[in-house]
Amino acid sequence: MKIDILTTGLEFPEGPTITAAGELVVTEIQGGRLTRIAPDGTKSTFAETGGGPNGAALAPDGSIFVCNNGGQVANTGDKPTEPGRIQRVTPDGAVTTLLTEVEGVALDAPNDGVFDADGGFWFTNPNANREPGTVCYLPPGGGPPVRVTGGIRFPNGIGITPDGKVLVVCESMTGSLHAFEIEGPGKVAAGRVHAHIGRRSIPDGFCIDSLGRMIVAGFRTNNLFVFDMAEGRPVQVVELPDQGPTNCCFGGPDLRTLYVTSSQAGQVLVMEWPVPGMALPSPAFRP
Repeated sequence: MKIDILTTGLEFPEGPTITAAGELVVTEIQGGRLTRIAPDGTKSTFAETGGGPNGAALAPDGSIFVCNNGGQVANTGDKPTEPGRIQRVTPDGAVTTLLTEVEGVALDAPNDGVFDADGGFWFTNPNANREPGTVCYLPPGGGPPVRVTGGIRFPNGIGITPDGKVLVVCESMTGSLHAFEIEGPGKVAAGRVHAHIGRRSIPDGFCIDSLGRMIVAGFRTNNLFVFDMAEGRPVQVVELPDQGPTNCCFGGPDLRTLYVTSSQAGQVLVMEWPVPGMALPSPAFRP
């Protein structure tokens, strides 16, 4: 598989997202911003968020929801940390804060998020001090958020199976991926270990292809781990040119272009995947 470097010089890139206009945007945790990357690799600032913008997800209205860890994760120590929060970035780059606490408790260091087919936003909320973290849920239209589940040792990447029935969460401190049956908005059954990539690697963010396979970025390695999402069965390991992949997403006109953020080298890698990526749900926006 041919792997190219699309761009370099990024400050701990994460959260690759394709905007409603079809543009690639990544977060820069240490830079406190979202950066737009053109097909030729040219970079431009999309939005200044401050803190530590981590995961990002395209919302039903075309805005981007950002899980901002406040600089508590991947901070070089040269700037003070800020409260964790969920932010909304409009297509013109305007930033507002949507959420700083859930059920009266301040957010820790929000990491990654995903929208379901109804427009609900599920996100991971790890504790930067490595205490067990939580998964939270923000209903469509900004209703009261809830804590969905807890006790996860640094919940990281998050996604939903193509049938919309199972929530999958990466647990970075154990190398495991946990599956939770979705019982309703913000409600899940008890979790189970769904897949495992080993404790020498950290399962970070992931995306899903049209065959229902998870492509998991193995931080601290130079690997992408591919699993059958329905069964948690390992399928393939893709070797990258450098260590530190944090996340990935599909783009391009046919959704066959896979973008991978590579944190340690400050790069975005690009490759053509054998099959298209899974089309994300496009629920009607509820103001």
